[in-house]
Amino acid sequence: MIALKAKLLAKFQQYSVSQRFYLASVVTYLITIAASQYTGISALTIGTTVAAALIICGFIAWCIPFARWLHTAWDKPFAKTPIIIMHLLALLISTACARFAVAETLGLPPQSFDLTVGFLALLFYIPSWLLVVAILLGLTAMLIMVIAMISLPFEAAWQHMTRLAALLGFQAKFKQSRSMIMFHGAGALIISVLFTMSYDYLTDNFSPAFKAVTKVIALRSDFHKAPNYPDVRTGEYVHPLENGFIAYAREQEDKSVIIGVRLQPAENYDVVVSTIPPLKVAMTTMAEHVKQSPALIWLLSSAASETKSDSILR
Repeated sequence: MIALKAKLLAKFQQYSVSQRFYLASVVTYLITIAASQYTGISALTIGTTVAAALIICGFIAWCIPFARWLHTAWDKPFAKTPIIIMHLLALLISTACARFAVAETLGLPPQSFDLTVGFLALLFYIPSWLLVVAILLGLTAMLIMVIAMISLPFEAAWQHMTRLAALLGFQAKFKQSRSMIMFHGAGALIISVLFTMSYDYLTDNFSPAFKAVTKVIALRSDFHKAPNYPDVRTGEYVHPLENGFIAYAREQEDKSVIIGVRLQPAENYDVVVSTIPPLKVAMTTMAEHVKQSPALIWLLSSAASETKSDSILR
């Protein structure tokens, strides 16, 4: 018994950290099934959750060397380019989420609410990275699974051939089995599913507080007072839309604000709102303003008093 225990311990120490986590997940799941059969109490949910967590830990441990290599290769162009592309992809996804949030909150087309979409895109930038990483891990999981399904049959055949060669007197070495590669794909797939679910929760379930914040951002950034704009009432903040419509925000007596849409007047509207004078007139007016400025008058008076005092001293 002691010899078997020592042999198992030595075999366990030969495995890497990630493989130890994978073995622990398998043992945990088997113990959960055995305990459920023995006690009659189903604990598969807890056992599956613990086993999945151990697989995730093993996949993270397997990815640590790659992360270290990526950190050392950050200053090289071949490493910077993929990361910049992922940042751009996250920015595009966050912009799409921001437009969807504006459309759902205001009920208006989000194309003209540029500043509101920009502010919300910054808020959605971190959740968008969840989807980017989920896509990359999903593709990685598919690639690992395909490689495993192709390589494992050949590996099993080669193992049998080495045993047959040993019986015939030939020496053939068999490297360590790569059956653990399936757990790498499982870990990547589990993390991808978790990140996708988190992204869906953060971008689809807009709470009333979030909608209120979106309305305040739109009111303060994309609605403006424009008294010279056609058909604008006193105290209104307006935002022109397409096809002759205009969105307005109006404060009520109880300090609440309503946002509405109305059609601009169809009749001809021609009102002069400002005039740009000719260049000569503008320069003359500017010179008169400069002459009448208090700072210039003070400088001239100071210079005159100094000149008068110098003449008296002489």
